[in-house]
This record gives sequence, C-alpha cells and structure tokens, in this order.
Amino acid sequence: MPSYALTGSNRGLGLEFIRQLTGPSTNNTIFAGVRSTTGDLSDLKALIAASKSSQVHILECDTASLSSLQSFAAQVGAHLGASGRLDFLLNNAGINANADQDSLHITPDALAAHITVNVLGPAKLVEYLRPHLQPGSLVMNMTSGLGSVQSTKGMKPTKCATYSISKAALNMLTAHQAYDLGEGTCVICMDPGWVKTRMGGDGAILEPEESIGGMLKTLGKVGPKETAQFYTYTGEQVPW
Repeated sequence: MPSYALTGSNRGLGLEFIRQLTGPSTNNTIFAGVRSTTGDLSDLKALIAASKSSQVHILECDTASLSSLQSFAAQVGAHLGASGRLDFLLNNAGINANADQDSLHITPDALAAHITVNVLGPAKLVEYLRPHLQPGSLVMNMTSGLGSVQSTKGMKPTKCATYSISKAALNMLTAHQAYDLGEGTCVICMDPGWVKTRMGGDGAILEPEESIGGMLKTLGKVGPKETAQFYTYTGEQVPW
C-alpha cells in the first residue's frame, strides 16, 4: 500500500492529485495537507466521500508556518510508525501572489513571502520527515518552467519575477536535498505546465487531469538514478 504525503490538497493541482490517487483500483494511504482544517474543504471532502477511500487523512499543513509543518510531520510519523517509510512526498503547495512584479519593482515583503512558502516550506518539511524518507522514498518539489534560468533567458517579456526567483531557488534546493538525503532516495522537481487552475489564471491551456496524470506516470518511472533532475509533466527533462 503506497503512502503519499501531499501539501496544498484542497484545490487546484492538489485536489486533482487526490482524485487520481483515490481512483478505481488504487490502494494508497494519503496524508492530505491543507493550510487550515477550518477552511473550505467541501470539494476535497466530497471527492474523498465519492471515492469511498478510508485511507485519506486530512491534516493541517500551512507551509508558511514551521509549527504547522512540524505538527503535520509528527502526525504522518504517528500513522507510519517510528521506522515506517513514506513512499512519496509531494511538495505541491505554493504561491504566485505578485505576478505583476518585474525585477525592477520587487518588494521585500513579496519576495520574503514567496521564499517562505515556495522554498523554506519544502525544505523544512523534508527535514521534519527525514526519519521516514528512506531508501525507496521519492520527493517531488513542484516547480515551474519560469524557474528555469535557461528558459527565462529567451523569454520576452519576462514575467512573475518574485515567483520565478523562488522557483529557481526551489530547483537549487532540490539538488541539495538529493545529495543530503543520500543514496537510495530520489528527489526531483517537476513543471506541471500551464494548467487551468486559479493560480494558472487566464490563458492557461492544460487540463488538470492531463497534467497530474502525466506527473504520476513520470513519478512511477523515476528512481534513485534519476535524482536531482528537472522534469515536465510529460516526463521530458528541462534545462536548469
């Protein structure tokens, strides 16, 4: 019974992850992290009820709060047992709250907020779940094509400066985590494409079902030999 811990589970790509991981012929244990258990979880709860899965645990996981991340990791650990392995950690939660800022108009508060949620959150969650990230475990950090320096060099005009900077930092974090977790584990970052979600906004072209389906297919193929790589949802490698 594979185990998954997922942040940002109650909407967008996270909700689609839950839908596909609880689909027919699946037998997964899922720790569904949400920013607040008192927020609107109606879509998530309805999806779980329709799937008739008894192995989905909705847990608070505010990636901007170290205490919330610690609590989430402790609850996951309690379910897994002291020596239990977490098979997949999907660092999906993220923000793109200041898409209008270019590099000449970055505000300190905006950059700090993006680094806190998009970089520090995934870093600390891996740290807190370290006892359960064992040989055979896979960590996926949700990045973006906007975090690719190579791709951005050819982009005219550039866009979403604070978000892009935070995702480039997340990519570097991925490379460090791949080394620090050690042999037998796999840490990758993935670009979901421009998906039709609230974050994707106007102009998005990709359905969530296709994006998440492609990512799960890729996650099923990669292993320790592919650690420290950057992929799109199609499984193609992306230049750093």
